Amino acid sequence: MPLVQKTLTLAAGATSDNILANTNYEFIDGNVRLRVASAVDVAGTSETADTFLNVSVNNAEYSKDVSVPALVSGQPFGVLNGSYVNNDLLTTGSQRNRVLVRFTNDTAAQKTIRCGVFIGG
Repeated sequence: MPLVQKTLTLAAGATSDNILANTNYEFIDGNVRLRVASAVDVAGTSETADTFLNVSVNNAEYSKDVSVPALVSGQPFGVLNGSYVNNDLLTTGSQRNRVLVRFTNDTAAQKTIRCGVFIGG
């Protein structure tokens, strides 16, 4: 069961590239489970997350401007930690499915985002 995990730094108002772009998992088969987890680091600030997640497979949107939770001190980040799971889905396309996972920083400051995509299982 593959795991793609990244830490992104997004400028104010920026949108990330597809997290799975140029990996072996940008295109996956049908009937494959995907679990997407993310958290934004707001340590040392009084801000809320104000960072959004978008997940789509082919033309179907599974998450549209979903607020990314703040990374909680003392609570480890991971796709198996339910506090950070934003989406848990099963692909339905009978052939290759293109998975898009993107983040938008809707604040006036740079943000650091932790993201994990667990494929299968």
